[in-house]
Amino acid sequence: MTAQSLVLVTLTELAGKEADQAAEKLVALNKLLEDAQVKLNMLTEYRNDYMAKLARDLETGMDAQSYQNFQSFIRKLDQAVGGQQESVELARNRVSAQRIVWQECQKKKLSYEVLAERSEKKAHQQEQKRDQKLMDEHAMRSSRQPGRG
Repeated sequence: MTAQSLVLVTLTELAGKEADQAAEKLVALNKLLEDAQVKLNMLTEYRNDYMAKLARDLETGMDAQSYQNFQSFIRKLDQAVGGQQESVELARNRVSAQRIVWQECQKKKLSYEVLAERSEKKAHQQEQKRDQKLMDEHAMRSSRQPGRG
């Protein structure tokens, strides 16, 4: 293996580790996104259930104080839902950004692999040429020396 090939193998290994770390971070960020989405779904479902309860209570009759309490609670739920929607969007953006980082790491690793492969192929071809030259020289010397054979 040539010195250049060794360098390229080392760079490929480092790029592979970098890609693995980027992949692990992407998995973690995807988990955070999933958790944020689950929380948003729960808040939204809770809000919908609460609104349905409000509708039922309004049909049967509700005093003004209870109605104001419901309205206040719905506003707080709406704020919580809005905040969670922002969290989900932020998590999505982080996942997208990390996916790009991971893809770039993969490209870098692949580039090093291709360069290492080319370098090895070139070294192998040079070795074959050298061997062929030595064999040709040996054949020429053998054919020039009488009495051998």
